[in-house]
Amino acid sequence: MQFFRLQQGIGLISNSNIIGISGSSGGIGSTAKYSNNIVQINSRLEDTQEHIAQEFIDKSITHYIHLAAITDTEFCKNNPAECFLFNSEYAKKFYLAAINAKVKRFIFVSSSHIYDVNQLIPFDTSTPEGPSSVYGESKLLAEKEITSLDKHINLLSIARVFSVIGDNAKGHFLYQGLVKRAKKRDFSPIPGLHNIRDFLRASEVMSELIRLALSKEFPPLINICSGSGKSIHQIAQNVFLEHGLEDCLDQIITMDNNPPNSIVGVPTKFI
Repeated sequence: MQFFRLQQGIGLISNSNIIGISGSSGGIGSTAKYSNNIVQINSRLEDTQEHIAQEFIDKSITHYIHLAAITDTEFCKNNPAECFLFNSEYAKKFYLAAINAKVKRFIFVSSSHIYDVNQLIPFDTSTPEGPSSVYGESKLLAEKEITSLDKHINLLSIARVFSVIGDNAKGHFLYQGLVKRAKKRDFSPIPGLHNIRDFLRASEVMSELIRLALSKEFPPLINICSGSGKSIHQIAQNVFLEHGLEDCLDQIITMDNNPPNSIVGVPTKFI
């Protein structure tokens, strides 16, 4: 592990719990209610480990939630090297920076994409891993590498987030795409329309991440999900209804000839 000599700010002597959140411009992070005790981490994934650690110290961060990542699965598919760099290597750098800054808890936000979709639902945290996308592979690699670094330190909790939806389409690629379709009255085929996914609103996911950060148990691995599934078709219908397209619902069709798959989780209980 690489450590730096940092300027000692109030971060190392504060007794209060201050949660730092990266990815504050994304779909989940943008729903956080920032305050004196919940603050934005502005360091970019590309920044140096020393720069990141110094921000943790300057802002008295005791608990950190790592949301910063590339989450566009299509981009990851087309740019695998960049996906692994940002989602795996840079996540590891933030973990090392947290150790340098003596942060007490590090939450790595992972994804249900790491699970093997051929397993029977619902998925709990013991369900075998087997990502079918580059994005899922990058998240699983990050989990493994940070877990290896955390051995004997116990700073880490991994939160596997399932599908996210919200009123604000920013950052939610499925939801964002459906909203764009509704606004443009685009009734072209939708791949995977009958797939089943486990949706939570972005604000609910953010609340669970904060609750995890401050929890008594602080389990090393959890699922954040609703425990029930909805088809993409149902979500598309809801979006079209919200945009006054009641008479167009029968025009939502699919071009995906593959059998539908289901990703539904078991929410992890903790106090």
